[in-house]
This record gives sequence, C-alpha cells and structure tokens, in this order.
Amino acid sequence: MNRDSYLLRKMRSARTRLRHQLQHWLLRLLEITPAPWRFALRNFLFKHGAPLFSRAKAYIQWQAAVKYFDTQRSPKIQIIDLSKIPSPTSIPAKKIAIQAHIFYSDLAPELAKVLTQFPVPFDLLISTPDSQNEEFLHSQFQGISNLENLKFLITPNRGRDLGPLLYGFGKQLLNYDYFAHIHTKKSSTTNDIGNVWRQYLIQGLLDSSQDRTLKILGLLEEYGLVYPQKFPLIDVQNCQWGENLTAATALCKAMQITAPGPGYIEFPTGSMFWAKTAALKSLLEHSFALDDFEVEAGQTDHTIMHAIERSLTHSALAQA
Repeated sequence: MNRDSYLLRKMRSARTRLRHQLQHWLLRLLEITPAPWRFALRNFLFKHGAPLFSRAKAYIQWQAAVKYFDTQRSPKIQIIDLSKIPSPTSIPAKKIAIQAHIFYSDLAPELAKVLTQFPVPFDLLISTPDSQNEEFLHSQFQGISNLENLKFLITPNRGRDLGPLLYGFGKQLLNYDYFAHIHTKKSSTTNDIGNVWRQYLIQGLLDSSQDRTLKILGLLEEYGLVYPQKFPLIDVQNCQWGENLTAATALCKAMQITAPGPGYIEFPTGSMFWAKTAALKSLLEHSFALDDFEVEAGQTDHTIMHAIERSLTHSALAQA
C-alpha cells in the first residue's frame, strides 16, 4: 500500500465521520427546535441538504410526504395561482353565505374590515359560544354594504368551529349555492402561529384586492372546494389520516360515500375554505348532533372534528 492511497482513505474516512456527525447534530437540532419552527427548519434542511440526510429515517418520511403532495394527489385536485388567471367578466347570480365561528370576539373587527370589501351580496351566519357577545358582534358587522342578512347562533364550545358549522348551520347552508367557512383561529399555548396562520387563511379566502374573491367565486363554478395552499409552518407529515381513519371511515359509511384508504390526505388544513354547497351535501345533510363532538379539552388530534376536517376534500371528491 503506498502512502498516497493510505492518506486518501484516511481523508475519506474523516469526511464520512464528519458527515455523520453533522447529520447527527442537525437532526438533534430539529428534535429540540419547538414546533412550528421545527417544520420550517426541517423543510429547509431536507430540501437543500438532501445528500447529507438521504439515509436518515426522518428524511425518508419527509420525502414520502412531499412526493405525495407534489405528484401523487388525485388529478382532480389542482394548484391554481390566482394571480395568473384572468378576472371573470361576469359572475352568475348565486346565493352566497359566509359562516364564521367567532370564539374570540376581539377578532371580530379584523373580520369585519375584510368583509367591507366583499364584492357581491352575501349572508353572514355567525356562531359564537357566548350570548353576551351577540350585541357586540352585531355592532361590528352593521353597515357592510353587500351584507344582506346577519344570523346568530349561540352554541356550546363543542366541535370547535366545525361542530357549529354542521350541527348548527348545516341544513340552512343547503339553501345556498356557495359558502365560505372561517373562524377566529388564535395563538395559544400549543399553537404560537395561530395569528399569522389565521391571517394567511382569511386573506387567502376573503381578500378582494386584485379581484381575488371574484376569481374564487368563478372557480367554484367548476371546483367543489377552494382553499389556500398549506401554511408553510405546519407539519406536512401530519396531513394523513393516521388514527382519524376509523372515525372518518364510519362517517363516510353513514353518509353512503366511499370510505378513504390509509396514508396521506389532501384537505384544507386549518379548516377554512370556500365550497360549492353541492360538493359537501353529504356532510351538510348528515344528522350531526352536539353530543357527537367531544367535550373540549385542548385536544390536538383524534377527535371527530379532526376526522371531519380531513374528510372535507374526500367528501367533495366523492360527490364529483
């Protein structure tokens, strides 16, 4: 063995050890980084440092999720850049509702400001758990030019935003052509991005600048659901049925639609969206009751609400 070969092997061995040490250190950094910043850091590291992590279990799992949402979704699910489609020259007259669950009444002025620019007539259906908020909320939405009817529902804090949507307003929404569902997502001890996530979703759905809302209403003539792309700071690997599959399967059976299979699932993360009412007819017609929804205890997964959230796009596709 000559000296040059020996030194070359030593250098390769040193590089391998350095690579393993760097990989270990960065993966450990991911573990100790609090959510949601962990997800943003992971996306950056795995996207730009793929060769370094190629054999790591965490990278392989992340890659499977990215691959699904990039290339394996149903061809009926499309990513559309609203800035690149023309504004509609006309919108057929439709009966439109916006259903807003207002748990945090201090956020009502923010929502009212967005709705002042809504371009066509609509009804506003508000659910809230506190009867003392009704007078205040009513005052916040007075005088919005295209607001035709304002309805209130006082509901217990069960099922968060989707419970009141379904057991509260589900049957009423069948009288509309299109509806939006929004809510006052807010930061808490388990979700310190609630505020920016809420603003991202509500602006994506209700911002009327550059004809954004008119374009969404135009898309609803063809598509059953329209919602913003996933917020960058959420965990894309959590976008799967997981332990919610059993409840979702039972729900689909009750609605007489095809049950989902396991794995990743496309759905409106954050449960805010626009819908063509016919696309969610099975959900809206289903006889949900208050007791179907668990008592609120700060759950982060594995409730009927989480199963319904993951079933939204599946239900719409089943109606197509």
